[in-house]
Amino acid sequence: MEMKTLFENADLFVIEKPSGLSVHNDNPSDPSVLTLLGGNPFLVHRLDKETSGLLLLAKNKVAAIELANQFQNHRIKKIYHALLRGAIPEPSVHWQWALTDKAEGRKNPQGAVSERKVCDTKGRVLKTNGYISMLEVQIKTGRQHQIRKHAAIAEHPVIGDPRYNDLKYNEKIAQRFDTKRMFLHASLLEFDWKGKKVTMESTLPAEFEKLFVT
Repeated sequence: MEMKTLFENADLFVIEKPSGLSVHNDNPSDPSVLTLLGGNPFLVHRLDKETSGLLLLAKNKVAAIELANQFQNHRIKKIYHALLRGAIPEPSVHWQWALTDKAEGRKNPQGAVSERKVCDTKGRVLKTNGYISMLEVQIKTGRQHQIRKHAAIAEHPVIGDPRYNDLKYNEKIAQRFDTKRMFLHASLLEFDWKGKKVTMESTLPAEFEKLFVT
């Protein structure tokens, strides 16, 4: 799988991760971002295996600590694009259902009540064709699978999501449009580094527009 380096300096770099590639695996012989990159870069945030787009990595421990602090204190802006099942008539959404910070399932995306934490997801509806809606999404908290869980709870799951969407629906979309990916893409990262603002953008994959062709 091809990974592109979009930005690099002495302390960090930003890559485009393809859908279907894990950031890391317990078995080092399995392909992952870390095994393909080599050189022991530091992970400061993660993307799900099924999610494509921008991934920020540090080259040294000092940079890793600083970037991790920025993520923890919500100083790094992250924007995603997602294709969701069904029409969303409102111009925007604001989802605040509490979630656990681990993977769950489609029957109970929120997980155990005792383990749920505060969450905040905002989305702007860019377009819909009556069956599918494209959203620009920003998260202010970073729970595992947050966008995917919130979309599923709202009854508009991410198309192609193998964990929270209906598998028969996913297969129908895959056959019709000849694509098996999950339609969630990390499209923008914005952060400060040594007094300068760094803004990185990733072009939306062609498959996203493909689903709007009738």
